[in-house]
Amino acid sequence: MKILNLFLIGGIIILTSSFDLPLQEETAYSPILMSRTELEKSIEFQPAKTISDIGKIYKKGQWVYITEKYKGIHVIDNSNPNSPLNKGFIRVPGCVDISVKANSLYADNSMDLVAIDISNFSTIQVTERIRNVFPEPLPPDLRYIPYKYQQSNRPENTMIVEWKKNI
Repeated sequence: MKILNLFLIGGIIILTSSFDLPLQEETAYSPILMSRTELEKSIEFQPAKTISDIGKIYKKGQWVYITEKYKGIHVIDNSNPNSPLNKGFIRVPGCVDISVKANSLYADNSMDLVAIDISNFSTIQVTERIRNVFPEPLPPDLRYIPYKYQQSNRPENTMIVEWKKNI
């Protein structure tokens, strides 16, 4: 009887410990990585671009801000709603969400929260950065980062800023 109990207890331990193994499900996407140093220097105002992957839309006064998923923010002058003008693009890698208060635009920059002074678009600057506020972006087809792409399995000090569909 003692041997049977040992087998039962051993079987239970083996079965329950297997739930701690990392999931091995594959994703149809590959991560785009950026070093922390690159990430912190990456925010800049660029010429207007064609909007291709619309994310969140935020209106503040005459300005409309449209996120381009993982890329940044399109700045639209809507002072004449019959003829809105695409004024430029604020490059913010890893961005999917924004908010604006007064002359500050708040955005996620991968895992960081940044405040950007937008009082003059040609001279935007990050006025504050709070590191590691958000989890890393997830692949669009999963609710977790696959084991092979987790921080322990990639170059040191890199973060995911985007997911590209595998071809």
